[in-house]
Amino acid sequence: MKRFIAIAPILALGAAAFAAEPFSVIADPTSVDFDPGPFGGISGEVFWDNGDTDGSNGYSNFASTPFGSRRTLLDAFIITDPGGWILSDLHTYQVWDTFPPGSGSGFELTIWSDAGGAPGAPLVSARSISYTEAATGRTWFGRREYEMTYEFGTLLLEPGAYWIEGNAVGPENNFWMVRSQVTRSECWVNYDDLGGLQPGSALFGVPADLSFALTGRVPEPATLTLLAVGCLVLVRRRSGTTTKRRKP
Repeated sequence: MKRFIAIAPILALGAAAFAAEPFSVIADPTSVDFDPGPFGGISGEVFWDNGDTDGSNGYSNFASTPFGSRRTLLDAFIITDPGGWILSDLHTYQVWDTFPPGSGSGFELTIWSDAGGAPGAPLVSARSISYTEAATGRTWFGRREYEMTYEFGTLLLEPGAYWIEGNAVGPENNFWMVRSQVTRSECWVNYDDLGGLQPGSALFGVPADLSFALTGRVPEPATLTLLAVGCLVLVRRRSGTTTKRRKP
């Protein structure tokens, strides 16, 4: 294992030394045979399971604080249901640099549009409802892993390709666990102090998937009522706008 060390906080926990593979997004995720639900205790339907970590690495992410510049991570997901999805929860596997699970204070999540297999532009930032960290019993690079559950205000997304952008909020550098087997898209990094938005392989030499799952529910006829009274945010992929319907 080769460790990437910077003058600022560590960028990644470790990285294998082999050539990067081509970047790709698979149009139909239902045709891919991937790990079925590695996350435990999830309520609601799992719409997108990006797979468990293989422990090969963890990518640095955190909000702007005295210990470093803002660093966020991005990965793609695809909505194939004609009626779209109502998303409400994000689940990830992460570790703190030196602190134990339960040390974080929150998470920042933004939904991006897709631009031909790369992140396009921010569409909407999630509104936080609850945040928890539960130790999994696994340890990576001497650090205790936790499952992060982030519940946010429901978002109705139309069919199409999107990206999540996220970062932990807490007392120190955080690492989002990844896996080296890329099945849909390579994750991207957005590091203010190291070149901004770019594929992860451009910085670390190899592509990787972020470990995460998105949960929610399929829209029902009552969804139209929620839109009418302004209780649900509709994210329009094509126009790049977010609409909240209100009473006339």
